[in-house]
Amino acid sequence: MVENLIESFNSGRVDWQTACERLQISRAHLYRLRTKWLRNRALALHLSGGNHKDLWPEEVQSFLRQIILISKPLNYAFLSDQVERRFGFKRSRAALSQFVELHFPALLTRPCPGPKPRRRWQCACIGELWQHDSSPHQWWPASQLQNLILTADDHSRKILGAGFDDDTTWSHFCHLRSAFESHGCPATFYTDGLSLFGHTSAVDRLDTCSHFQRALSALHINHRVAPSPQAKGKIERLFGTFQKRLVTLFAYEKITNHQQANELLRTEIAHHNASHRHSTTGLTADEAWSKALAENRSKLQPVPVKSLLDLHLALHIPRRVSSASTVEFLGRTWKITPTKLQNVLIIHHPQKHFWIVKPTKPLNRWPDILGSYSL
Repeated sequence: MVENLIESFNSGRVDWQTACERLQISRAHLYRLRTKWLRNRALALHLSGGNHKDLWPEEVQSFLRQIILISKPLNYAFLSDQVERRFGFKRSRAALSQFVELHFPALLTRPCPGPKPRRRWQCACIGELWQHDSSPHQWWPASQLQNLILTADDHSRKILGAGFDDDTTWSHFCHLRSAFESHGCPATFYTDGLSLFGHTSAVDRLDTCSHFQRALSALHINHRVAPSPQAKGKIERLFGTFQKRLVTLFAYEKITNHQQANELLRTEIAHHNASHRHSTTGLTADEAWSKALAENRSKLQPVPVKSLLDLHLALHIPRRVSSASTVEFLGRTWKITPTKLQNVLIIHHPQKHFWIVKPTKPLNRWPDILGSYSL
């Protein structure tokens, strides 16, 4: 019967819609059968043997039932990673999508399609360009938005630093110091030109342009400002990825504070760097980083000594000196070494320490210290 139907289709007596309907197969499979039939004018047909796929573990199905309900939006790549991490049950994104749509259709909502992705380029070396930004978002339920700070290498896409913290100049300095001490300093730093990295700040009311750019310049790091969000698309895409993943994961793990969020974030970042294979390069971030090091494609600079990091990654605040050699700061009066100077400079590490020094330019080493106080 099958051979007769294929012969009728080949001769034009039956159209492909009728042939597919009678054989209960797709159009592509119909043409594959016709190709086989044309070789010998016969088909060697046999039974398929049935469905050999094993049932998915009940613990995996239970996990999917719970997390699909709180997934905003639903992200099959994220679910595939979590199933593999938690249960050692490896399935592709497509396989998991097919399983969920088949077994849990009532739990699904269909999001509107987003804009098409843009083609992006990358630097030739690691450390040649680091992209950096922060994202205020409702990462977990609270009265205020929480802020995620990220730094990523442009070439390897490796996330070099990540953490939930306040969106202030000092928070970014602490974040950068950790990244510098772990990986070295980049040749160029890439940020937007707004808020903390621009000429004004709505948060700490300080001259953040001079703070941020002064620190990078003193550490011999170039600072580039992106003309648009699309220009620094790699870091923006990471924020979009983590908003789709972490919000759901935090809801599932019942995260309610910064400490819990940062602990889970470290695990997710390490997993992302080690296992997320980029579609363009075919490598994970860790593999691309290691490959660049092995091929001597690195523009990372040595880490400055601790004293220089203390000096430059700090808030520099000018102050007037009274006739009694005192300085007003943080609502108090502080005694300094007697001096004829009318102005001094405060090197401030908020809630930790500050130094009162003689203002000198260029500030490429520690100037004379007139006072040192712990907070």
